[in-house]
Amino acid sequence: MKPLDRGRRRGLRRALWFLAALAVLAAVDGFLIEPRLLMVRRHLNLDLIADPYRLVHLSDLHVRGETPALRKLVAGVARAKPDLIVITGDLVSGGDTLALQHPSLRAAAATIRQLRRVAPVVGVQGHSEFLGPVVSYLGDAGIDWLFNEGRYFGLPTDDQTDGGFLLLGLTQQVGRDLFPPRPLDRFAPLKVDGQTVWGRATSSEKNLYFHYDPPTSGLAAASGLADNGGPLSWSGYELTCEVRIDEEQAEVGIGVHSRYPLGEDRMLRLRRPGGRFTRNAPFLILPHGTAGTAGQFNTGVIPEVGRWYRLRLRTEVEPGVVVLRARVWPSEEPEPTEWQAWFEDRTSRRVEAGTVGLWTRDGGGAFRNLEVRSTSGALLLSEGLATSRRPAGWRDGTRSTRLAMALARSPQLPARVAAKTPRHLPRVLLSHVPSVAPEAAQRGIEVVLSGHTHGGQVRLPGLALVTRSSLGTHYDRGLFHFASPNAQGWTRLYINPGVGTSLLPVRFLCPPSYTVIELGRRLKL
Repeated sequence: MKPLDRGRRRGLRRALWFLAALAVLAAVDGFLIEPRLLMVRRHLNLDLIADPYRLVHLSDLHVRGETPALRKLVAGVARAKPDLIVITGDLVSGGDTLALQHPSLRAAAATIRQLRRVAPVVGVQGHSEFLGPVVSYLGDAGIDWLFNEGRYFGLPTDDQTDGGFLLLGLTQQVGRDLFPPRPLDRFAPLKVDGQTVWGRATSSEKNLYFHYDPPTSGLAAASGLADNGGPLSWSGYELTCEVRIDEEQAEVGIGVHSRYPLGEDRMLRLRRPGGRFTRNAPFLILPHGTAGTAGQFNTGVIPEVGRWYRLRLRTEVEPGVVVLRARVWPSEEPEPTEWQAWFEDRTSRRVEAGTVGLWTRDGGGAFRNLEVRSTSGALLLSEGLATSRRPAGWRDGTRSTRLAMALARSPQLPARVAAKTPRHLPRVLLSHVPSVAPEAAQRGIEVVLSGHTHGGQVRLPGLALVTRSSLGTHYDRGLFHFASPNAQGWTRLYINPGVGTSLLPVRFLCPPSYTVIELGRRLKL
């Protein structure tokens, strides 16, 4: 062998050993050091108001258990001495059932309780907070949820001349954004055994809701978006409806006491879960935005493909308690004499009033012969759903975009503050996903705080590979500006890199972080 060949092979082996060492170091950093041991504090000065006010912004905790990084987070937040802690969603992880999420939920609640001792905690739902008991449990732990609504913070006292801001919170579970424009998935007339009924024939991974929400005289105006009269004030009634599935994985259901048209993720639902991995599932009671204190949620009825079933729900509302009873049976058979499932809610978040709605997902479903009666037997609504025209008074989805509803559902400025503050107060918007930023800029919102992207989670130097955001990978983490018709001339979007991980427990060149935001003074930490 020539000396030159031996030298080349030796150089190649060294290069391979070097690359292997780099790979090992990157794996140690990505799987151990960054996600488990590091916690970075970022600073942001916004100078929105005259009086001092400090926020700590957290996002995407994806808590899996008590970890050193989580302990560092709580300690760091305490040292920052914030006036308010805001969380832009995805606190928990673990799966799509309460049993799978339980370890994460307990640790997340413990973290919220610790943070609550530092300052008030306000948050919005992300993709992970879709189960009613999760929302309720974290609420009891101390997080104050905003469901597409606004609230004032930092308003001036008698000895102050200026200050305060409107905090808007958008839930990820309910509503849509104005941009990017997408066709709205809708319920539509179907032909089933030669009869016209309403539902969804094709598969959709989205939750499709169809609610009875007839317009009131003021609904066209912005203030009308918050009107909760009419069917939204129904409390204690009985709903019957016939339901059919045509695919094994189809998911269907009916809802009562629903606040969905208003933009709230709050209702009581009887649903048949499905999907590719949950076939042969029965009809179950499922609460949204609240948790039952007692009950038997399983009706035990597993629907057959191509067969109509009749569903009956009865709500009973008394001081301090809401009770839901349910039964399901094949339409051609006699109605059972006993209730098969029941649900009792004595929590502070119980849903005492709301409209009725239909729901389908993943495989589609059909509905017909819906009727609503009061507890006294008076007919409130009769809808055969056997028409090729859209039934009068029914609505697909929510009344408007998430942001439009949050603005409409914000309180009026107190008179004592309005007298001191002729201009409108700045608005800070919480949204799990950053895709609301273009609409926020169009509406003149001053600041948007979001997360969801994890900063890319696994990055190359200066580059995020994936952000899972419709805004694209350029909007990965940090501060961005959108032109806006407000006094400053722009809307500032801040994307928090977050704390936890998803898909794989790895972070590379993107350590867990939280952000201290100063609204009215320079940082002095």
